[in-house]
Amino acid sequence: MDEIKKLLSRRIESAYPSKEALEKIMRRKKIRLYQGFDPTSPDLHIGHLVGLLALRDFQRLGHEVIFLVGDFTTRIGDPTGKDTARKLLTTPQIKKNAATYKKQVSPILKFTGKNPVKIKYNSAWNEKLTFTKVIQLAQHLTVQQLIERDMFQNRLEKGREIYLNEFIYPLIQGYDSVAMDVDL
Repeated sequence: MDEIKKLLSRRIESAYPSKEALEKIMRRKKIRLYQGFDPTSPDLHIGHLVGLLALRDFQRLGHEVIFLVGDFTTRIGDPTGKDTARKLLTTPQIKKNAATYKKQVSPILKFTGKNPVKIKYNSAWNEKLTFTKVIQLAQHLTVQQLIERDMFQNRLEKGREIYLNEFIYPLIQGYDSVAMDVDL
């Protein structure tokens, strides 16, 4: 089995429109991909390892890998898997937490040499968004699409609050992909 097929069979659960389409793209060109990490804690955890290993494999195959620090999205609060709203952190807390990440992932990802992983911070583009631009971006999502998410359904069933910032989180997170012009 060649390296691309191996990577797609071992590290990728699903791809849209399909793994076959992604494989064709990867055979034609080097892709740009990323994984985002919201610095809610100074320590990454074992749950991040699967994604980091996939990034390493893509990097070894010569693809452009971005390690995205979600310093802006952390200020919004990721609702994923949460029964209640996430406690929002201050900018100094977020910076302190993010300061440890490169050292933690350096045994897995290479930040120097040939094809180094790039570190980006989503505040670089998200802080420049105007309110008008956010409203224009929001025209691409419906309340129904957002409310379908399991954590929102669970909260509705339990009569728990869902805050507007939590609805905005997926919008801004999706915009990261646009701003970085990524393939995956």
